Amino acid sequence: MTMTAHRLGLVGSGIDMSLAPAFHVLAGKLVGIEVSYELIPRDPTLAPELGDFMRRLAADGYEGVNVTVPFKTWASQAAAEPSTDVVATGVANTLLLGPDGPTHAYNTDMSGFTWAYRRRFGHEPPGTVAVLGAGGVGTATAAALVDLGATALRIYDVVPDRSRTLARLLGQRGPAVRVEVATSAEGAVDGVDGLVNGTPVGMSWNPGTPVELSSVGRQRWIFDAIYSPIETPLMVRAAAAGLARITGFDLFLGQAIDAFGIFTGHDLASGVVHELETNLGILERERGV
Repeated sequence: MTMTAHRLGLVGSGIDMSLAPAFHVLAGKLVGIEVSYELIPRDPTLAPELGDFMRRLAADGYEGVNVTVPFKTWASQAAAEPSTDVVATGVANTLLLGPDGPTHAYNTDMSGFTWAYRRRFGHEPPGTVAVLGAGGVGTATAAALVDLGATALRIYDVVPDRSRTLARLLGQRGPAVRVEVATSAEGAVDGVDGLVNGTPVGMSWNPGTPVELSSVGRQRWIFDAIYSPIETPLMVRAAAAGLARITGFDLFLGQAIDAFGIFTGHDLASGVVHELETNLGILERERGV
């Protein structure tokens, strides 16, 4: 029996629309290696058992996995060698697996957002930014915004303790950045330059908007981490108002490029990235997400 060179997967809840398998398998073909990538649905209530589950995946021959909602915090604790970004944020979304389980943990949401922001805005500073959602992707994005030179951040989460925890983390990461905890989503976005949706509100299985749409339009730019669908009501409103946009598909590309390099040791050249973006964009449109 011939085994594939790299056996990879995605662990999470609500992952049936993920483009990750298509990305990694096609990326492998484009650089001349064999890759398998499987969706591994996991009950959210089993999050505390993630370490044991990863050891079982390692025993089954998986070399690496991406981790998504709601397992990113647990993933940060699963590996013996977390990256500096994982240590700083308490969040991981990419794990390398050895014979005995997770060995290294990375946060490619953070590096992926930085890639997407730089591609869209170059070295233009983010300004004052509202971050809605203090979970895994909200934390990663907020930390990246500190590194990108944000002037101030306003954090809002429906669980106030999460907002306060993220605010403390950001204060340690960038003491010069003014960090506030907002008491409402509408209050957070009022008068800011940028708006970040790091919540799952707007996903195909969780429709709606994280903030009243009447509050969207006076900002300069917006980022919605959701890509299933890409055109959430929030992003439709932003487009109609003429805001510059970074989409969830942009983040997906950035984090997947970095994860592929971690998993396989192959960096993806710009021409390969362009081909991946084109083909996955066609796939996304064909399935209507």
